[in-house]
Formats: sequence, C-alpha cells, structure tokens
Amino acid sequence: MSPTTRSPGVRAASESGPQSAAWTVEALRSVWEHQQERVSDRISVIEGAITALANNRLDAGLRQEAERAAHMLAGSIGTFGFVDASDAAHELELELTHPIPDCTPALSALLLRLQSGVQGPVVLCADDR
Repeated sequence: MSPTTRSPGVRAASESGPQSAAWTVEALRSVWEHQQERVSDRISVIEGAITALANNRLDAGLRQEAERAAHMLAGSIGTFGFVDASDAAHELELELTHPIPDCTPALSALLLRLQSGVQGPVVLCADDR
C-alpha cells in the first residue's frame, strides 16, 4: 500500500523512531482512558477486601474476587507504563492468597501505592537490554 493510499492513523511497518513512539503513546493513552473505570472498579474490590479483613469479615468469595482483581491489574496496568503500580498489584495478589488480619496496614500501604501509581501519565518504558 503506498503512503498516499493509506488510511489516516495507519503507518507502514518501516516507519519508526520518535514519530512511531509518539503514535504508540497516544494509542495507549486512548486505550487507558477506556480502561480507567474498570481499573477503578478492581481497585475498589481490593479496598473492600482489605476493609473486610481489618474487620475480620473477609469471606472466601470476596477474597478470591480481590485476588483476581489484583492479578488482572498486575497484568494490565504495566502495559500502560505504571510499573510500580503493577508491582504493588502483584504483591497484593500474593498477600491476598492467604491474608492475615495483622497485615492490613501493609496491605493498605500497597493499595495506596497502587492507587497513586495509576495517577500519572501513560508512558513507554525503554528497553535497556
């Protein structure tokens, strides 16, 4: 397909460099805008589980739902460049496997790290390998 017959927003595979990176970041930002509500919902599930755990009312269903929400967040938000938030979600996932009421302050700190970590801009992570 010649450059003159391409649809707007569609680039040849040979295009690269800063222009390609900028397009990729913009595409990720667009997807992120559509995912923010889902991310917020998953964070709310985790928050509810931590609150229930602190009150000794965490049932198996909510624990599993929160563990799954943390798992999904860990896998998805890193795609948008939120590496620290993704790490926090992964740690929450592990902790929610066998939660201990005495650990709620640590879980709350991880939750805060997750929440604040998804507030920044979408970025591309450089591959330093």
